[in-house]
Amino acid sequence: MYFRRAVVALAAACSLGTAAAADFPDKMVKLIVPFSAGGNTDNLTRIFAEGLAAKWGQTVVVENKPGAGATIGAAHVARSAPDGHTLLLGSVGMATNQFLFRDMPYEPKSLTPLVLVAQGPNVLFVRPNLPVKSVPELIKYAKENPGGITFASSGVGTSPHLAAELFAYRADINIIHVPYKGANPAANDLMGGQVDAFFSVLNLMPHVEQGRIRALAVTSEARISEVPELPTVDEAGGTNGVVSGTWFGFFVPSDTPDDVKKKIVETLHEVAQEKSTQEKIAALALSPAYLGPEDFARFIKREEDRWSEVIEKQKISIN
Repeated sequence: MYFRRAVVALAAACSLGTAAAADFPDKMVKLIVPFSAGGNTDNLTRIFAEGLAAKWGQTVVVENKPGAGATIGAAHVARSAPDGHTLLLGSVGMATNQFLFRDMPYEPKSLTPLVLVAQGPNVLFVRPNLPVKSVPELIKYAKENPGGITFASSGVGTSPHLAAELFAYRADINIIHVPYKGANPAANDLMGGQVDAFFSVLNLMPHVEQGRIRALAVTSEARISEVPELPTVDEAGGTNGVVSGTWFGFFVPSDTPDDVKKKIVETLHEVAQEKSTQEKIAALALSPAYLGPEDFARFIKREEDRWSEVIEKQKISIN
C-alpha cells in the first residue's frame, strides 16, 4: 500500500511539473540587471526582454538592481521564487565575485547558468598624448615609471579591472587602478587625459578615429574582423596569456523545475538565433555567442579557474 501511494505521489508530482512547464509563463516575467540603466548589460537585457515577450505573449519587464559588484542583483534572483519568472542577466562577476568578496550575499550554487548570449573582447586604449604607440612601448614605459601608470575601470572586479590586472600580472609591471562608477565616466577621463589606459569594448573605436584616444591591441586569442589592423596583446609582444573579455548569460534560481528551465532555454535560443537580435547585439559592439546549459557551465568553470589565479596573485578584493 505504501509503495502504491508513493508511485501515485510521484506520478502526480511529474504531472504537476509538466503542467507547470506547459503553463509557463503564466504571469509577468522579470529580467534582473545587476547594473545601472544605460550600460551594455541593460541594453542587451532589453533586447531579450522584447524577444521573450513576443514569443511568450506575456509581459517581460527589466529591473535594474545595481551595486556591490553585481551581487545585489544576483542575490535578489537567488532569493526569488524558483518558478522561472525571475531571471538574471549576469556577466563576468558570476565567475569572479566568489573570489573577490569575503562575504557573499548569496551562495553561487544557488544560481544555475542557462545560456550564454553575447561576448566581446577588450581593447587596450590609452590617452592620445601618452608617449607609447604599441604594447611593448607601454610595458617599457610602465617599467621605467613604476607605479606611475594608471588604468581606469568601470569598478572593482569588473571586466576592465580584471583585464588590467591580468595584463599587469603577465607583463610583470606595477599599475595604479582607478575605479569609476561605470564605463562612461572612465572613458571620459581617459579622453580627458586624467588616466593613462583603459580596457574596454569596441564601442570606443569611433573615439580612436577622432583622435581622442589610441587603440593598441585586442585581448582576443586572434585578431578580430571588426578591427583587423589591431594585433592581439600577446601578438604585439611582451606578454603571454592576456586573453580576456566581457560576456553575458542568463541565470535562474537552481531549484527551478527542469522542465521550466528547458522551456526558457528553448525560447532564449529562438530569440538569440533571430537576425534582428544578432544585429542589435552587434550594434552594442558585442558578438552574438550562444552556449547551452552544459557548455555554458563549463565555460564558467574555465573562467573561475583563470580569474581566481589573477585575483590571488594581484591581491584583489572588494571587502
